[in-house]
Amino acid sequence: MEGLFVILVCQLIGEIVVRTLDLSMPAPALGIMLLLAYLWFADWRAGSEDSPAHTRISGVADTLLKNLGVLFVPLGVGVMQNYRLIYDYAGTIIVVVVVSTIVTLMVTVGAFLLASRLFGAEGAGNGH
Repeated sequence: MEGLFVILVCQLIGEIVVRTLDLSMPAPALGIMLLLAYLWFADWRAGSEDSPAHTRISGVADTLLKNLGVLFVPLGVGVMQNYRLIYDYAGTIIVVVVVSTIVTLMVTVGAFLLASRLFGAEGAGNGH
């Protein structure tokens, strides 16, 4: 239960900070960063990456991931309740999905090429 408590507290703090400071970032992203900071601090205190905090949170995270499908039920219900809205904007939705996929692929390839140029030349000089 302690691992679930830590995850939920990080999420709650993220929600409070984002809403209080009116930040333009998702609260779950801030919550994950807080969880990462908590785990880093726990590792630093324990002197290893196998701290008790890791074990507790890892167990909860594994359980949540195993049951992730259940968390999509509300999404499916919401889609079914708003099918008319989705039907009305189907063309726009399809265009946005296709364009964003293409842009994502282009950015990913660009990042890969840049990284391979930066680190590839360095690795070749070291005999790798």
